[in-house]
Amino acid sequence: MKTEITEINSYTRKLDVIVAWDTIASEYDKEYKKARSSYNIPGFRKGKVPEQIVKKNIGSAIDANFAENSLNEYYRKAIEELKLVPINQAKINDLNFKEGLDLSFTAEFEVEPEIKLPNYQNKIKVRAVKYVAGDEDIDQALSQYQEQHANVKTIESGAESGHFIRGDFQILNDDGQPREGSKLENQYIRLGFGLFKDDKEKVFIGSKKGDKVQVTIPNKDHDVKYEVSINSIEEQILPELTDELAKNINENAKDLNGLKEIIRKQIQTSLNKDHETLVQKEIINYFVQKVKMEAPHSMVERYLDHVKEDLKQKKQAYKEEEFKENYGKVADSNIKWYLLKSCLIEKEEIDVSNAELENKIKWFINENKDNKKQIEDFYGHDENKQRLFDDILNEKLFEKLKENAKIKVVEQSTKELRKQQQQ
Repeated sequence: MKTEITEINSYTRKLDVIVAWDTIASEYDKEYKKARSSYNIPGFRKGKVPEQIVKKNIGSAIDANFAENSLNEYYRKAIEELKLVPINQAKINDLNFKEGLDLSFTAEFEVEPEIKLPNYQNKIKVRAVKYVAGDEDIDQALSQYQEQHANVKTIESGAESGHFIRGDFQILNDDGQPREGSKLENQYIRLGFGLFKDDKEKVFIGSKKGDKVQVTIPNKDHDVKYEVSINSIEEQILPELTDELAKNINENAKDLNGLKEIIRKQIQTSLNKDHETLVQKEIINYFVQKVKMEAPHSMVERYLDHVKEDLKQKKQAYKEEEFKENYGKVADSNIKWYLLKSCLIEKEEIDVSNAELENKIKWFINENKDNKKQIEDFYGHDENKQRLFDDILNEKLFEKLKENAKIKVVEQSTKELRKQQQQ
């Protein structure tokens, strides 16, 4: 067998294979005899048709069938000899074979590109914002707790801003008639919040149980007009923030000040995690931008297929013509990082032992003792344990990379974060 490999680009290879007739003659003879033994035409017994007639009538079909069957075997042998690992199904071109002649074909496929890592020791520079929890965050959290422990009072005198309305929402056609099959029953809204602010709130002010109110709500493509049949109007009576309420909210709180401190720590822990995610993102960007490499086309396409499937499961619509524009760069970057990460893990000799896995599972159980059985069952599945393995591996890699990074932490108040979210 003769092979010749050609590099089309950093990840695409063209493999030319020639298998001499002498190498495949005996296998072809077996194929021919098998075909002849089952071939029959009028005037001859099955398997007794003269050789020249067999070759004239089905010789081309025997050759084609033999070539198709043989190319898989010799393609596999060729990539094993050349120590190549294709990452997609090869495209076969120029398949040629005829009895007595050599078998030849060309296979085009992709491989993982060779990666040359930069000298990154102490050269990774990261600038990451770290938000610090403030009093306003504590107040918002306390307000949410108040709402969770609030009492509800039915209002008979008429709706006001801040009141809750429970009603049936019927979509109306342009002519003002109800649209069939478009009634949303027992919907819950709050006046002055979300979509029901300003002019959308005013139409409800003063309304009572049994009233019908028409309101137009803006939608993505067009406005939607509703007729709302009001079933009830309610007011939320918030409890006073006291030491007793604080103890009911969190058993570890001795008083209201203690609850505030617990809330502050919880919020800051979440903000710290966001900061850590940002640091990791900056490290990823460093390598993706620093290393000159191409993401294999087949890997990018598979990634995009997964994105499409995820969008379909979440019932999120997308336009095919805009899909690659919206997700193409993300796919390219993520595939590059996937390949780079494998290379970095190998270079840094990072691994996760079975003992580390089991200790992590034990830690989960100690933190959630009431769910011990569920946790054990969950990690009893190989795919879940593999996911945990990957998470720990990823965590260890970033810890190692942070040792080689100069991280500038920029602390900001969460007021700045809220401003950005409002823009």
